[in-house]
Amino acid sequence: LQGRKLPYQPVCLIAALFDTLLFGGIIFGWPSLDFVLKREGYFSSKCEIETGDLKNGTTVASSEKSLNCPSQDIALNLVYTLSTTIGGVSTFPLGYLFDRFGAWKFRTGSILTFILACTAIACSNKETSWLLYIAMPVVAVCSFAILTSNTPIGYFCVAAQATVISIIYGAFDSSAAVMVVMKIASQLGATVAEIFTFYGALLLLSLVYTFVLMPRMHVPFNVPDGYQYGVTECCCFNNPISSPQNTNTPNQSRRKRSGVSESTPLLANQGEEQKTFSSTLKDLSYWLNVLYLSILQLRLYVFYGTLNQWISTLTSNREQQSKYITAFGFIQLTGILIAPFSGVMTDMMTKYYRKSVTCSEQVVRKRGVCFTIGCTCLMATIFSALVLIPVLEIQYITFFVQNAARTFLYAGNGAFLATTFPSEHFGKLNGLTIGIASVVSLLTYPINILVLKVFGGSFVVVDSVFLGLCVLTFVHPVVL
Repeated sequence: LQGRKLPYQPVCLIAALFDTLLFGGIIFGWPSLDFVLKREGYFSSKCEIETGDLKNGTTVASSEKSLNCPSQDIALNLVYTLSTTIGGVSTFPLGYLFDRFGAWKFRTGSILTFILACTAIACSNKETSWLLYIAMPVVAVCSFAILTSNTPIGYFCVAAQATVISIIYGAFDSSAAVMVVMKIASQLGATVAEIFTFYGALLLLSLVYTFVLMPRMHVPFNVPDGYQYGVTECCCFNNPISSPQNTNTPNQSRRKRSGVSESTPLLANQGEEQKTFSSTLKDLSYWLNVLYLSILQLRLYVFYGTLNQWISTLTSNREQQSKYITAFGFIQLTGILIAPFSGVMTDMMTKYYRKSVTCSEQVVRKRGVCFTIGCTCLMATIFSALVLIPVLEIQYITFFVQNAARTFLYAGNGAFLATTFPSEHFGKLNGLTIGIASVVSLLTYPINILVLKVFGGSFVVVDSVFLGLCVLTFVHPVVL
């Protein structure tokens, strides 16, 4: 930020981080919310029927029902599967809407819809559990909308755009910890209605941030000096970016301040012969990336969606289960600390290969990002091996490794698409990649049924298959 003549820029960046942290990927904190929903008896009617059959019509304590109710687990897992899938598939249309309507209109619509979804959850109870099938997918979509609108804030940082954007993605990962706070509030006596009423009210802060600290339309990739946005646009100040004559000189001075020469393109793929969107889809490395992301995302989604059930196979103590679920949520907070390492690692390896080998720039970029992708494959493999060890204390390490793998997974995917393919196709390629991976993630639901109905609650077979699939993903970095 040194030398920049932009109003309240540090405040804007901090606000974007907190906005993403509070309202971003909260759906990935599902194990904690799953615990709360079971506590309040959501889908418990299925337990009464099933447990009554098992006990020959005798009365069973509610605590026993919550511990042994496969039908309830399946119903809640379906809510989670629909939410993550619809949220991921929505990234492509969300990107189009954001480009079409700009930040103010896009975020206003998203936040108001988010508030309506929170209101629906607050009005639900165990008799109207079906409302979760509608409200939670809407929450997931609006969370992805928050991430989509906050990511371009990284353009304000000239020399560290990739690092800042990685931190924003890390905040998206860490926002899963919001569900842990909800779980703690529930244990202190708060109801689902009170929790989501308060959370919906907090979203009004996000609405204020939209009009005070964000541009009306978009943050330009090359932000000129004196660029005005947020409250300055509300007050009808002149915006220099709208004047064509102002875009050249500020851009040149901006490049000089950031240490970039006039002959060096800001983007690694800028200045090269541009490919059409259809030609990029013929690139083998793109489809290997889709396969890699689909496998690892499915591995993670299955883990999140069945964490409570999996923990119960290691201990039947309800308090211990709650302890480990809370620990898992707090470990998710480390995503915002881990994320920058992914971007820094890619930048360092790219510079290393550019100096040490004589090959095309595209090959250099692929070699630079393959190191990060390889580390992701390694961490996912270690994580899949650790879950096969039936020792409860080891699972703290499991939680940390899976969190690092998830953070690197999405940061590495973004870096690969941004540096390997033309920048004008990034939004479409990113949306298509995550959309395909999210459709594959629908397998979370049948896998959960397979574990509960066929394998009797044992995860050994499923986890072993996933271990083999994680090893298979090493094909992608090797080919790169």
